Amino acid sequence: MTRATSTVVDVTLFLLLVGGAAAALVGGAAVDSPPAGNPASERAELLATNTASVEYELVVPGTEPDWLANGSARRQRTAHGTLAELLGGATMSRVRIDGQRISPAGRAFESAVTATTKRRLRDRRRQTSVRVEWEPYPGAPVSSTLTLGTAPPASADVRAATISVASGVEDTTNSARPAAQSRGYRGVASVVARAIVDGLFPPDRTRVTLHGDYPGDAIVAQRYQRTGTLSGAGDFAVESTPVTEMNRELTVALRAKLTDDMRSQFASPGAAAAAVDTQTVHITVRTWSP
Repeated sequence: MTRATSTVVDVTLFLLLVGGAAAALVGGAAVDSPPAGNPASERAELLATNTASVEYELVVPGTEPDWLANGSARRQRTAHGTLAELLGGATMSRVRIDGQRISPAGRAFESAVTATTKRRLRDRRRQTSVRVEWEPYPGAPVSSTLTLGTAPPASADVRAATISVASGVEDTTNSARPAAQSRGYRGVASVVARAIVDGLFPPDRTRVTLHGDYPGDAIVAQRYQRTGTLSGAGDFAVESTPVTEMNRELTVALRAKLTDDMRSQFASPGAAAAAVDTQTVHITVRTWSP
């Protein structure tokens, strides 16, 4: 079977839709610097430096086409990267709007990444839990979370460390602040909404995949319909509507949702802009003695 390699943006947001059967994550991870001797830092370093390959099968909506001879083979995928990069990709595959998942396509990918990470972190001397989060800003209605392990007991001596990996969504830090000054909450929401939509549906690759082969076309179509429903944009005639037009309608609907949310959360547009962090997936590692 032919294997193809994608860029980090493809992997974190479009991993499940590429035409090739394999993807390599190349974004890297940044480990914060906790005090020396912190066992959580050692676990975080392991996630940032240890690599793995995971195999999984896409969850594809609907029924297979009648002409399809070997659907299972077309749904098979392999992803390779550091554990941190794989965790970031798994988190971005389960993005939700108002708590409702956009696409089920990556469920097996997430399970494979979780199982592999748990095996690598296993240590009889210490318990470890991992929480992976992507939020365009704290409390945003569009977000994603992935957790591994159980919460430590209240009496435990818990150590923590964090890792940052790229989400694949455009960095809006520099554009959000001037937008807040010129257009208020709506300006900040517009910048963030556009970045999210273009991250979830990169125009060029989305166009190619939507009009390409099974199962990518079916997954993209379902993602558009589901995102339209959850964002308030409504239904799309996916087969006949240009990608740029669907992305524009999604951006408008999401902008309205984010504007209302920012008004309720932040005292000023400037405060909302300062909280924006679209480009980063945060991985928090906690350890304690059993």
